[in-house]
Amino acid sequence: MLQRIQSVYLFLVLVFTLLFLFFPLGSLEIGSDTYIIKTWGLSPDPDQVMGSYNHFLGLISLVLAFIVLILTVYTTYQFKNRLLQIKLGKINILLHMLMVVSAFFFVDSIKKGLEVFFSYGIAIIFPLLSMILILMANRAIRKDEELVRSADRLR
Repeated sequence: MLQRIQSVYLFLVLVFTLLFLFFPLGSLEIGSDTYIIKTWGLSPDPDQVMGSYNHFLGLISLVLAFIVLILTVYTTYQFKNRLLQIKLGKINILLHMLMVVSAFFFVDSIKKGLEVFFSYGIAIIFPLLSMILILMANRAIRKDEELVRSADRLR
């Protein structure tokens, strides 16, 4: 039953997670050069930036994003086991929280020690929107479960 509203919510979570991977987390302006911060590092040339940043935090964000992608697809296809879907949704929210925290620490480790103009990118918002969509999906799954249980009582 992939035509349910929770499947649409989970599909949007998948889209937002993909957008998190490809859109910038922030940007640094050093002189006339602009450096774009993405989950896999800086572009165009990170060696010119004097501050040392932690590649490990970016790698954590990247790995968490891929885990979230896999978990979201798996959760979507567990429509026959609604209670498992709700539990997987809670785990997915926790992973999104970890993804946001690691992304903020990654961006902070890049800008730390540099006296530059910094601005956050739009990709920081995508995991937060995904968490809201997962909550809405869990709510719809719970309503489906209550409907099925009430129909079983009537028999």
